[in-house]
Amino acid sequence: MSGKSVSHARSGIGLLLCLAFIIGITAPAGNLKAQDWKKSYITNLQRLDFRFLGYPDVNEIPVNSSAITSLLTAASGIVYGATTGDTAYLFLFEPGTNKVRHLGKVGDEQAVHHALAEDSQGNIYLGTGLNPFSDLEFSGRHLGDKSIEETIWKDVKAPFAGYEGGHLFRYNPAKSNERVKLPGMQSELEDLGIPLAGNSVYALTSSPDKQTLYGLTYPDGHFFAYDIAGGTFSDKGPVDSKLMFHGPERHWRSLPRALICTKDGRVYTSGTDGYLVFYDPATDRIERTGYMLPGDRFPGEDATYAVAEYFTAGHDGKIYGGASDGHLFSFSTRGDPHLKNLGKARSARRLRCLTTGDDGRIYLIAGERTSTRHCMMFAWDPRDPGYKELGMVIVDNSPHYYWRGYQFDAMATGLDGTIYMGESERKSHLFLYIP
Repeated sequence: MSGKSVSHARSGIGLLLCLAFIIGITAPAGNLKAQDWKKSYITNLQRLDFRFLGYPDVNEIPVNSSAITSLLTAASGIVYGATTGDTAYLFLFEPGTNKVRHLGKVGDEQAVHHALAEDSQGNIYLGTGLNPFSDLEFSGRHLGDKSIEETIWKDVKAPFAGYEGGHLFRYNPAKSNERVKLPGMQSELEDLGIPLAGNSVYALTSSPDKQTLYGLTYPDGHFFAYDIAGGTFSDKGPVDSKLMFHGPERHWRSLPRALICTKDGRVYTSGTDGYLVFYDPATDRIERTGYMLPGDRFPGEDATYAVAEYFTAGHDGKIYGGASDGHLFSFSTRGDPHLKNLGKARSARRLRCLTTGDDGRIYLIAGERTSTRHCMMFAWDPRDPGYKELGMVIVDNSPHYYWRGYQFDAMATGLDGTIYMGESERKSHLFLYIP
């Protein structure tokens, strides 16, 4: 091509780009639907706010210890939360005073991960463990004839070498709620013991009569029960017999991170090969439902499977769950049991947490623990199936304060219908959303 032809070609391309730009400016706004991921799609932002975890510069939970990884709405209406980081903390939000107060450090523990529960007397229980967000130190061993899974498993287990195990603690609100805690003070807790030596408590829930607690451990993945009246633990064995590192965090062993107990006393979670399983107290056995959690599976790849991230009880009697590949699913225990895949809210993996609103919709937060696939909020309406995108969780109360939440790992619904969201960053806050 001659120099003149090249010049004409470049001029033509420039003209086309210029026209495209002009058309883009003058086109009707209704035809332009480019998505801005950096904004919230909540139409009434006065219904979205956050609270500091204590009084700033006085007794606020410190940075690196403030990631909220457990939330629970108690029968009293008080919302309790617990954190993960250098040191775990217990805190409460009291709607009547509209403030968060921290209730002290949880001993020398690092984490309370999805592990808050309440008994029939209003006592709060905490299951503790090592920080699951800590970076795993890979040994750099040569694989030789060992599988990758075996090698990673040794690295996963290494931080637990010599670890006595996570504890189960009991907190008495009637005795301790009114006592203000200053920085560094310990929470007033009763140590009930260690469910499984060398393991963290990874999830916790209570039976319908609130007389029994059920939990999961990490990294061995055992299911256990705690009889509150008798003060005894019983190990029911592992829920997953395989070593899987499906991800998205491939330095974590793929194990369920949640439990839910139905009115009939059965406790549901996920197990071997990604199946929904339940513990039946009538038979004292862990049973497989025959239904596999939805996940991203591709032909020709080794068998992998998703695990349960979070559960909530729907107003329609169904269990709603989030899976680690980002799918929302429902499971009906009425009549003929069946599991339905409700799809993914976004392409990013992990459905981090969810809760049922007073309006019957399932509110959920999806996204990965990365700087590029941060969390976004959605709503699913069982009466009109489909996802409504609510966007990033952003509080814009300029010029007084402004904050974007990127990572979340816990949700709960208050007695008045307020949706509570626990940020899980280096410096975190308790977010409130009124649908």
